[in-house]
Amino acid sequence: MVMVLAFLLPAVAVTTAAATHDDHQNRGMGTVTFTQGAIISGPTVLNDHTTIVKVHETLSFTGSLAGTALTIERDVMHTLTDEGQKVSFTTFHGNGTFTGTLGNNQVSLHIKYEGVKNSTFARGNFVVSGDTSQNSDIHGEGHFRGTLTGGVEGGGNSTVGYTMHWHVSTHTEEPEARDNDRDTD
Repeated sequence: MVMVLAFLLPAVAVTTAAATHDDHQNRGMGTVTFTQGAIISGPTVLNDHTTIVKVHETLSFTGSLAGTALTIERDVMHTLTDEGQKVSFTTFHGNGTFTGTLGNNQVSLHIKYEGVKNSTFARGNFVVSGDTSQNSDIHGEGHFRGTLTGGVEGGGNSTVGYTMHWHVSTHTEEPEARDNDRDTD
């Protein structure tokens, strides 16, 4: 048992060292503009308080992530009454393909996002990951939040700020050195 551990520990140490030293953490910020396009399906009225619509959405990023994401988004529009006041908000989530630059490198990435908005604000999260073999080791996440410049719930254009971080893994999951010697000493 001790002999097996002696052979495994160096392999684990090399793999851990490679993963730790070759990952590059980056931070960035910018703006994202949401532009609603054509309706794919809906609106579907579930009840007096909930309506669902699926739309084409274009996300235009500036800053550290610069380019355009063509997405399909599902919007769930809610209307409630709180202390006699009508309150409306939309929860949304979408996914698609981003093409542009990330930290000055040309990329094609898969993007997923979700959030909530009303007539004055939007906030949410997004995740990007490599979409091609050249970009498969890119992973990032960010948060968007801000006052809507378009001021139109469920449509129109709206621009908010985002912050994000990402890393590029330049290692493989296999150890760099492995003893394949089958001799028993």
